[in-house]
Amino acid sequence: MNLHDGKDNASAAVASDITLRKAVVSDTVAVQVIMSTYFLDIEGLPMDGFIVALKGQRIIGAACLQTGKMTEIHSIAVHPNHRGKGIGHMLLYEMISQVKDADFVFTRTTSPVFFEKAGFKRLDDSEKAELWDDCAGCNRLNTCKQSVLRLDIRDNGR
Repeated sequence: MNLHDGKDNASAAVASDITLRKAVVSDTVAVQVIMSTYFLDIEGLPMDGFIVALKGQRIIGAACLQTGKMTEIHSIAVHPNHRGKGIGHMLLYEMISQVKDADFVFTRTTSPVFFEKAGFKRLDDSEKAELWDDCAGCNRLNTCKQSVLRLDIRDNGR
């Protein structure tokens, strides 16, 4: 796996006061608020698939890893007041480090550059329908703004 740090020294210093932990049920409302800022739908996703970023005791970011048909970064968001400080990449790298039984991690996103900075490669949009059942049945598949990306994690020394 070739994950790029992508953070400058200023970002690393700001992110040093951020802690990450697994989400618990009592985090649900805070996670929903952060995700809704970016219109990310997390309805039906269990909190045990999320990790949260905290500054002090305040949740300022969250990410969700889903496994099943494939391993997917389903959602990732950082409060607007804390963006650009490396927190999103901290969440992303932590999610990827938890992947044990997969060769690839996929994502659908309207922010592909964020994931490309971490080593994800953009796939052809036609692969959406093959990977996600909800895309296969969507009447907006051909005009969808989401990009599909994949990270190859086979060579990460697992």
